[in-house]
Amino acid sequence: MRGKTLQKNIFQIIQDNWPVHVREVVSILNWDPTNITNVSKVRYHFKELEKKKKIRTKKIGRALVAWPIDIERLRAIHKMLRE
Repeated sequence: MRGKTLQKNIFQIIQDNWPVHVREVVSILNWDPTNITNVSKVRYHFKELEKKKKIRTKKIGRALVAWPIDIERLRAIHKMLRE
């Protein structure tokens, strides 16, 4: 799995399992989460998806956590309704 196919699969995993961190996505892809190359590939796609405004990311400690941008929109709507 490479390139755009991998990115689509990572995006689908984020949508299905949010919030999710990089090593968790690596595990779901059935890759070795201790291999830094696998972690770097997934982290790269996290950053690319964030540039395309499909996901939001946040560093929590040393972990990079991601969730779909749609959830951020729902959170904003929820905040408006509370006020």
